[in-house]
Amino acid sequence: MNCDEYKELRDRYLQGNATMEEEQAMESHLESCAACRQLLDEDILNNEPLIKGSFSQPVSYALDERKQARILRRAKYKNRFSLALFLLALFIVLNIAGMLASSFYFNRGAENSRLYRVQKTAATLIEFTFPNVSTQPEIPAPSPPWYFSSMGWGQNRLDIKPYFAAQGTYVLQKLVGKEPMSVGNLQVRQFFNFINSDWTWQDGAYKNYLYFIYPTPNSAANDQRKQSSSPAAEEVWQTLTILPEGTVAEMAVSFDAPYRMEEIKEILKGYDLNICWYAVYTGLEDSEDLNQRGEPLSAFHGVWGFSDFNQNPALDRQKYFADGMQFLAENQAAAQKLCRGNPANLQLDKRNDYIQKNGIKVYGAVVTGPSKELLKLRELSAIRHPALGEVALWNWFNRSFSGEMY
Repeated sequence: MNCDEYKELRDRYLQGNATMEEEQAMESHLESCAACRQLLDEDILNNEPLIKGSFSQPVSYALDERKQARILRRAKYKNRFSLALFLLALFIVLNIAGMLASSFYFNRGAENSRLYRVQKTAATLIEFTFPNVSTQPEIPAPSPPWYFSSMGWGQNRLDIKPYFAAQGTYVLQKLVGKEPMSVGNLQVRQFFNFINSDWTWQDGAYKNYLYFIYPTPNSAANDQRKQSSSPAAEEVWQTLTILPEGTVAEMAVSFDAPYRMEEIKEILKGYDLNICWYAVYTGLEDSEDLNQRGEPLSAFHGVWGFSDFNQNPALDRQKYFADGMQFLAENQAAAQKLCRGNPANLQLDKRNDYIQKNGIKVYGAVVTGPSKELLKLRELSAIRHPALGEVALWNWFNRSFSGEMY
C-alpha cells in the first residue's frame, strides 16, 4: 500500500468500517511510513474529521482505544528502534574512524613512530637498569600494513585504541636457572603525547636483592667490603653451602676491576653457569656523589647494563647496548617520564657519550646456575661482593619437549 491508497481508506479505517485485509495493509503501511503515522496521530488527537461529501459534518471515529494504543505503541517502538540503529551505526563509524586515526597517529613512521619510540624506551629502560629483568622478546617495529587494533608477541602486547590512545602491556621476567621467572607486569599508556605507567609486582613488591660495587679505591662501599671474605660475602657463601643440591639461583658478582666482555667470559669459563646480565661502566659509577654516599649500585640506583637472556651467540650484545643507549638519549623525554627513580639521575647524554667514545667495560655480572656451582666462584680472586638473588627448584636441564600457550 502506498500513501495515496492509505489516504483513500483512512476515514473508513478510523470509523472501523475497513475489512480485516485493509486494516492489516494499512497498519503495515503505518509501520513503515512516518508521514502517514503523523497524519494518524493528528486525526486521533483531533478526533473530529469531516466526512467527505457535499454536506460536511463532524463525526466520531469508531476506532477503539485498544487499536489506537496498539498503533501508537508500534509507531513509538519503531521510532525508538530506528533511533537505536542509527546511534549504533554512528558509534561503529566513529570508532572505526577513531581507530584509523589513532593507528595513523601512533604508527606513522615505523621505527620513528610515536608508539614504537615510547614502548621501546620503556622496555629498554627496564632491561638496562634492572639487573636480570627483561620484557623478552623484543618489541617489533610496526610495518605496513599497520595493525589497527592490537598485536601480541609472547605474553606482551600493544593495543591501539580509538581517539588517539594506545597501551603496551609487558610481562617482566628474570632468568633463574634455565627458566624465566615472572616478577611483575608493566602497562605503558599513551594519550597523544602524554605518557604514564603502571607497575604491578609479583607478591606486591619487587625483591631487589642484587647489587654491585664499582671497583674504585676511594669508594666507601668498596673499602667497607673490599674482599670476598667480608661478613656480607661470607653470609652469601654460607647460604650457598647449606642450600640443597636440587636448587638453582641467581647471583650478582662484582669484579676487582673493569673488564672487557670477552675477559669476563674467560674468567667464568669452565663453570656450569650462564651469564644473564652484565653491569657496564657508563662513566658515572665512580662519581663523587655515589662514592660519598657509599651505596651499592642496584635497580634504578645507578646500575646500568644489558642482558644476555637468550644466550644468543650470533647477537652482538655490545653493539646492542651501545645502540640502546643512543636510542634512550634520543628519547630522553619519554625515559624521564617512565623512570622509576629520580629522572635527574638518568643523565643519558653523558652516559651515551661515554659509551660511544670509550666502548664497553664490565665491572659486574648476574650469573645463574646450580647453587653448588655458584659456590665454586668463591675460589676466583676476581670475584667481589656476591649478592644472592632468587632461589628456585632444580631446572638445570634441557627438556626434550616444551611449548607455551597463551
